Amino acid sequence: MMARVPDDDVVPAAPASPVTAARASAVPAVQPVTVGAAVATALVLLVAATTGYAAVLGTTLVLALVLAWCWPVLGGSVTPRATAVVLALSALAIVPAALRDDLRWSAAAVAFGLLLSFFAQLLRRTGREGLVLTLLASFGGLVLITSATTAVASSTTDRGSALLLAGMAAAAVAGLADLLGSVRRLHPFLVVAALVLGVLAAALVATRTDAVSAGTALALGAAAGVASFSFRRVAAEASAGLGVRGQVAAGVGSVLLVGALVRLFTVVG
Repeated sequence: MMARVPDDDVVPAAPASPVTAARASAVPAVQPVTVGAAVATALVLLVAATTGYAAVLGTTLVLALVLAWCWPVLGGSVTPRATAVVLALSALAIVPAALRDDLRWSAAAVAFGLLLSFFAQLLRRTGREGLVLTLLASFGGLVLITSATTAVASSTTDRGSALLLAGMAAAAVAGLADLLGSVRRLHPFLVVAALVLGVLAAALVATRTDAVSAGTALALGAAAGVASFSFRRVAAEASAGLGVRGQVAAGVGSVLLVGALVRLFTVVG
């Protein structure tokens, strides 16, 4: 029996080009837990902002402690338990610094957190493996906690409270853009969707208060929507395989990040 000869007219499939392969690879989807944590965090702060300064301070402290527990997993700390303790103690120092609306003591509180981060590494008995990554994890958590604290100081005025409402409303509705991530064709437009949603949410807040101009509220809404969405998108690949703690850290962190924007627009606008 003669061996079968392959058909000459069959053209072997050409290898995919790097561009085609990149387009074919799916962008990591933001996990539902991350989206839920982000929306819940934004809504809780939004409600607190309507209640008063004390509520914002207490809510931010609780959220900072939640972040302290979850962030070391997402940040890649080699000693997650020690890093969580460092961030929790730092939060207890940094957030109360907002009792002064000029944030005079915040720098000292952050320095205290930095010292704790280094001191925790000096106490390690397992060698120095992952030292830099662990320190970076601590520093990243400190940045997010400090960002949230600046928004607390802004909530002492009517203008700052209105901007906090606009920023949290924008961060909350920007989560809707994450839900569209399962549709691959929409990936190039998700950032635009987050921006538009943030602007619409801030516009709604602006119509209900005279404490802030519409232009300032819209600009903050756009910035808050894009910043919170982008943070979750960057963290999506890492948080997907880290369980609930890592996903919660990505969601809560994406909202606490907006605090610095609220402070910026309060001072500059």
